[in-house]
Amino acid sequence: MSTKIPARKIHLLLLTTLLLTLLLAACQGSADESVAAYAPGAEAVRSENYDTGGAVSDVAVANQAAAQTQTRLIIRTGDLRLVVTDTEASMAAIRALVEAQEGWVVESQVQQAGEAKSGQISIRVPAGSFDATMQAIKELASEVSSEVVSGQDVTEEYVDLTARLDNLEATADRVRSFLDDATTVEDALAINAELSRLEGEIESLKGRIQYLENSAAFSSITVYMVPDALAQPIEIGGWRPAGIVRDALQALISALQVLGTILIWTVIVLLPLALLVLLPVLLIVYLIQRRHRRRRAPAAPETPAG
Repeated sequence: MSTKIPARKIHLLLLTTLLLTLLLAACQGSADESVAAYAPGAEAVRSENYDTGGAVSDVAVANQAAAQTQTRLIIRTGDLRLVVTDTEASMAAIRALVEAQEGWVVESQVQQAGEAKSGQISIRVPAGSFDATMQAIKELASEVSSEVVSGQDVTEEYVDLTARLDNLEATADRVRSFLDDATTVEDALAINAELSRLEGEIESLKGRIQYLENSAAFSSITVYMVPDALAQPIEIGGWRPAGIVRDALQALISALQVLGTILIWTVIVLLPLALLVLLPVLLIVYLIQRRHRRRRAPAAPETPAG
């Protein structure tokens, strides 16, 4: 049978655990500020600004060493403004390109402005395919108006969050072990409340860590497209020759379609019907005319006997 620890001692243990957690968090924040202000390295972490003892310095050194050995997490984003001949065709080509890269389309839209169409599409592609995808998209344009590529290094934040997560999980395990030693309902409720708070912070840190991992694994590209100036209709004083030519060609095509339809109906339907109806009529008319000619023909004169 386990020996019960007095409530006063449990409260003291809880207070000590909380103080240690706060102390570690404060020291990690101070270490990050020192690294941002001075050159990174163990010597900067062991500066005279740290008077909290060798244990805290060791934690800061461990975090800094982890940041140096951690694979760099870079969140890359691209922004392209293109002039294209056909906006819808270019957007379809970008969608196909994204699917081939095992990425996905976040958002796309096409806007109609008179006879021209402009579009915008946002995509996510694997970080390793970022440069190749940017180049392939630019090749779809007749002109690249602007190109912006940016990268955000989140390695230090990622390492810091990971260290804080480990500390919080260790603290939660210690607080969870106090439940077995609680002697009163008040003590159990206090321990559960603290445990719930710690678990909430743990879930928040896990969410942020997952967001950084996903953002670094898949880069974001936004493409804005406007029609080529050569594809825009020419307008002179309200008169648009290009539009008139287009209407005339469309009318010609429509007329040819009508003529073709009439020809097809004539050959397939009207001609067979005409043959079925007119041939008997023509035959009857021919026979009547022939009989009539025979009646009108004069009789041949008789030859006198010699």
